[in-house]
Amino acid sequence: MDQLLAAFPKDLRFVYKQMPLVQIHQNAMNASKAAIAANKQGKYWEMHEELFKISKNLSLDEIKKVAEKLGLDMKKFEADMNSPETEKILQDDLATARATDVSGTPSFFINGKRVTNRSFEGMKAMVEEELKKPKGTS
Repeated sequence: MDQLLAAFPKDLRFVYKQMPLVQIHQNAMNASKAAIAANKQGKYWEMHEELFKISKNLSLDEIKKVAEKLGLDMKKFEADMNSPETEKILQDDLATARATDVSGTPSFFINGKRVTNRSFEGMKAMVEEELKKPKGTS
């Protein structure tokens, strides 16, 4: 994704959605909520990266240790993690995943089309094809 965003800095908008795989990771919901809560303090990607590093142990205690390590305001972090707004964001992302038949992560779409060739070259070709189309069509 970094390569693709660098290649098309003015033409791409990267949208990331949560899809906790609870059938594989029992604490995936808490990890997703933690990332959403960290976003409220401008640390989404930092939290995301750190959670992947500890993906085998995503207990609430370990997640809180990561939040502390990142220097988050813990009172705000815990409130945001448990807020109805965070739950709504997560449920909306899950609804989007269901509506687009996403069953695994990561999944990529370009202008609503599922990416099948996830190499840089394959994704670049899809972007270039979309850019050739007149505005408002896809």
